[in-house]
This record gives sequence, structure tokens and C-alpha cells, in this order.
Amino acid sequence: MPRIVGLLFLLLFTGCSSERIAGWYITRKIDGYFDLSSEQKHRVRATVDDTIEYVRREELSHWISLLREVRQGFHDGMTDERLAKLQLRYDQRIDVAVHILVPRVAPLLVQLDAEQLDHFTKRVNEDLAEAYEDLELTPEKRREKLEQKALELVEDFVGSLSDEQEVSVRALIRKLPNERDKQYRAARDNLAHFRAFLGTRPTAPALESELDAMWEHRYDALGTGHEKEARRGFQRQWLLSVFQLLTPKQRAHAEEELSDRIRMLKRYVLPAES
Repeated sequence: MPRIVGLLFLLLFTGCSSERIAGWYITRKIDGYFDLSSEQKHRVRATVDDTIEYVRREELSHWISLLREVRQGFHDGMTDERLAKLQLRYDQRIDVAVHILVPRVAPLLVQLDAEQLDHFTKRVNEDLAEAYEDLELTPEKRREKLEQKALELVEDFVGSLSDEQEVSVRALIRKLPNERDKQYRAARDNLAHFRAFLGTRPTAPALESELDAMWEHRYDALGTGHEKEARRGFQRQWLLSVFQLLTPKQRAHAEEELSDRIRMLKRYVLPAES
């Protein structure tokens, strides 16, 4: 399920030259994970095209509204209360995306054979190994890699950081709880559970219920202190601390970045059906 969600967000947040090309591209990515037959690819493509149209008509305007609110926060100034509201809106939109996708993908997943399920498991395990390859490094090299990645993400959004800002951001990163070992183990366990459940040949409604439950309880394996509300608190503290480091020029840079994304998304919004 996380891979399908990611493919949908690829459509939402990157430009495509046409709806037709976007549907073809996402179908090809899905095929790469499941090794679909020709008939299955035809059904998946129809589902993808239908989902794209629905998202463009019903969901993109909500994401644009959220990005506008984030942009206004950079203009007016971020507060804990404002960030909490943004977090809630973001989580709500993610939940909506999952609820859109689950009933659409469940009928497709239950038709996969054992070889296709094994192919999917292998591909996702490869993705996980790549995403968490830093766990093989020494603690010092792992910390450096994570800090560098976070710095790049911040600079992509606000522009170059000064040496003093970089030192401060690195210090803030070190204060965050280190969840990556737990996240990796939980992801591997969830994948094994999902593969075993699909092996029981569930009905589509049963698979929908299982996917909904897995989504609802996705943080449980991380343990006490890592629940959704606790994670939101860590995120707000970190984001507010980074925001307070920014200069007016950097905040203006972030506003323009958000404006660019809003303009891009507006190109793909379809009018509501009458």
C-alpha cells in the first residue's frame, strides 16, 4: 500500500506533460512492482486513469488550499498553534488519499498469484534496503549522512544557509528522536505480515479492512512516546526552531517556492462535475 500511495503523490507533486502520459507512467511503475500480465495491466491502467481524474477533480484544490496556508504562515510567521492546524490538515488529506486508494487497489491485489506477490515483496525489500542503507554505517557516518540530507531538504526550500545556520540546524537534527532502526524493523515486519495475509487469498473487502487497520496502526510498533501526537510535537518543535533561524530573504524564497508549486498544481485541477 505505501508504494501505491507514493505513486499517487508522484502525480500530485510533479509535473506531467499530459494526463495520458501520467497514467501510462504510473501504470508502468506499478507493473514494475507486480510483474502484471497484459490483462492485469489493462485493468490497472483503467483504475489509474479513473483515480487520476478523481484526484484532479476532487483533491487537488484541497492540496492547493493547504499550500496557500503554509505560504501565508511563512509570510505572517509560524506559531505552534498555526503549525498544529497545518499538521492536522495535512494528516487529514493523507488519510483521504489512503481511503481513496484502498478500495481501488484491493480488487487488483487479490487477483495476484504467488509469483507476483513474491516479486512485490522482493522489490519492496530492495527499496527498504536502499532507503535505510545508512543503518549499515558507523554511528558517526550515519549521523553525518542524515544531517546532510536534512540540510539539503531545508536549502532546497529556503535557499542557501549560512555557516551559523548550518551549525544550528545540525544541532536541531541531533535532538530529534532516532527512530530509523525501529522504522526499518517495523517496515520489514509489516511487509511480511502483508505478504502472508495476501497468501490467504482474502476477498477484496477483507483486504480493504486489513489495509485500513495497517494504516491506522502504522506507528504502534515504534513504541511508547512515538505515537502520532508525540511525533507531531517533535515535528512542530523542529520546524519552529528552523523557522526562527530564517532571514526575511529566506522566508521570501520559501514563499516563492510554494507559489511555484501552487501554480503547477492549478494547471491540473479539473472543474467539479455539475
